[in-house]
Amino acid sequence: MLTSTEKCVTGKRPAYMAWLGNFFEPYFSSEAAVDQGLKDLRDLGINSIVLDSKLWSDFTRYFQTGEQSQYVKMQNYISAKCQEYGLGVSFLAVFAIGDNLYPEIYDHPPEYVEQPVDFWGKPYRGYRHWSRKQMDEHVRHCLDLYKFIAREAAAKAVDDQGRERLPFYFYHSPIFAPSFDAEGRAFYLNWLKDKYTADQINARYGTSFSSIDEMAPADYWVNPGHASEAQRYLPSAEDYARRSEVVLKYADNQRFKHCVMRQYFKKIVTRLREKEPRFYFYSALSQWKYFFNDFPFAHIQNRGWDLWDLGEALDSPTFITLPVDNTGHIEPSVVPCELAMLRSAAQDKDFVGALFLGRHMPNDIYAVCSPAEIIASAFGSGATELYFYGYNGLDDGGNFGKWGAQEKASLKGALDWFAEVREKAGRRIKTHAAAILFPYASYTLSAFNTDGTTYVAFREDLLGWFRQFSDHGISPDILHPSQARAGSLRDYRYLIVPADPHYWAMPDEDLESELRAFVEAGGTLLHSVSELVNRTFGLQTHPHKPDSFAWEEKIVTGSAEFVSYDTGEAEARYLSDGLKAYVKRSSGKGTLHSFGFHYGFAYGCKEHLPVAREYKKENHYPLTIAARTPVDKLLEEVGLSQGRRRGVERIAFKNGALFVNHTPYTLDLPTRGSKCVSTFEGFDGTHLPGRHGVFVRH
Repeated sequence: MLTSTEKCVTGKRPAYMAWLGNFFEPYFSSEAAVDQGLKDLRDLGINSIVLDSKLWSDFTRYFQTGEQSQYVKMQNYISAKCQEYGLGVSFLAVFAIGDNLYPEIYDHPPEYVEQPVDFWGKPYRGYRHWSRKQMDEHVRHCLDLYKFIAREAAAKAVDDQGRERLPFYFYHSPIFAPSFDAEGRAFYLNWLKDKYTADQINARYGTSFSSIDEMAPADYWVNPGHASEAQRYLPSAEDYARRSEVVLKYADNQRFKHCVMRQYFKKIVTRLREKEPRFYFYSALSQWKYFFNDFPFAHIQNRGWDLWDLGEALDSPTFITLPVDNTGHIEPSVVPCELAMLRSAAQDKDFVGALFLGRHMPNDIYAVCSPAEIIASAFGSGATELYFYGYNGLDDGGNFGKWGAQEKASLKGALDWFAEVREKAGRRIKTHAAAILFPYASYTLSAFNTDGTTYVAFREDLLGWFRQFSDHGISPDILHPSQARAGSLRDYRYLIVPADPHYWAMPDEDLESELRAFVEAGGTLLHSVSELVNRTFGLQTHPHKPDSFAWEEKIVTGSAEFVSYDTGEAEARYLSDGLKAYVKRSSGKGTLHSFGFHYGFAYGCKEHLPVAREYKKENHYPLTIAARTPVDKLLEEVGLSQGRRRGVERIAFKNGALFVNHTPYTLDLPTRGSKCVSTFEGFDGTHLPGRHGVFVRH
């Protein structure tokens, strides 16, 4: 937990960081505008800023000669003013492909060492992350930014042990870049030879090489020469549909990327800490969320890093999230769901929650959600510090500097609330009631541009499962398969396995063994259509047409897939033929609840699908508005439910409970007489308005 020590801070305040951004006017050249912006940030309660200071040639020239471009000159001015106003300074030092703004917006080219080479033999923007020389330059640039620009204004905080720390934003949106020159080819093939023999590769890829060394780039990398950049390095729609060997090749490409990026982050963080032990690395691994990416051009999964891998290297493997789902709809539950992934990747350590404010792409988010509501949700998820994008982003929607008085008042009040509640609440309680297994294979392999239906479907399924449990006051943890393999499942009562349709391409026998052991020891497993669960427990399924099913009510639902089950106690049957749509069965001391459709998708569905004409005047309801769902029934029977309240988070802390009301309606709470701290200034102790949160002390 970081407590800011900036001079602008009164009392005990968390580290609050915000992106300033001075690419554009007026902050590019107007000192008066910079003064106004910094004062505004300080008055809102922010105590440090982040500057965009990539590895550009004008920065290197300044570090070597003292010559300043207009951009560097303004960053020096900003740093000096931050020191005057009691604010701290940090940097985006390393970026994705090096730079995406030169020459259209930025005036000076990026600098590379041993630049990667594309399929046609030409250098392209990106970093050879396995290159020692390139890492040397990254280390030098990071240290020079602090030496020559931040100086005494460097953002500072103290941790729980009283040690001074320098919160360092560090690396923004890292992207792995393959290189198809001789060195890059040899590096990949050596990795491949550690995993497979030539015979194994031939069987896997449908090839006939006598040696792996014979493979050319098009043999070992997926579509490196595709004419469309949007589909380069990705399997085609046909490859996904027929489960071709190309998807298996892509799985190997992805594993290689993860390996390289894991080693890069471990090494560079170690090297930087050797030079400056006070660094606290929190990064922004993705600007466009992690799992519910709503910008199709930003293939987060194809960028080549695994969040849980980087959680081992960084103090906080932070990424930026916001209340928008995969399809661009405003959906507040995305924030606690994604931050549950971050909490898991951070191994339940304190972490920096990063929120996109001022976002108007693709939706005017904060015309519906309030900043206070989302900040309260971040606290409920376990965030102990906050970062905000962006005060002046402009080209990608980060423009909360242009907010009006109401929005800024909500932000300021929420930051005051967050600071107060962080001191009073105590630690978030890890209940171990329920966990969701992260769909690693499909996340790693599914690409929006060529696998769009699947890409959206399994994400929506996970979100719906999260919402179903959260609506009962159970905030599920999200476990990576590596954590499950390490024995984490045995701590939980309930495990949810959402859809993971590409599991076939990355099967995991050790994970399957852990799932069997979990259920046989007495655990309860609930799952959507799942090849993982079918393989683990030998379940037999048959494809079924989309159909309504008979539950306590007749339910109509959408789903990317429908199946029926041969065996198990029928809890619900399809209406057209009576086949089993939802079954329950025992295994050892535990129980499986098997749904023949994407249950989470059904629960989270925002549409009332039309009832098939064959059912004439019957009324079939979406699962989301049924009087009682199958999970409602289960949680009520075992006494875990706090009563279903859709859109209301309830999270336990050591000293009380947090309620976050994501609905537009007033929530009646039995809290009169309790000591409460609410984001709503006029809270009367009982009636919590929509879009607000309250912490209730025991």
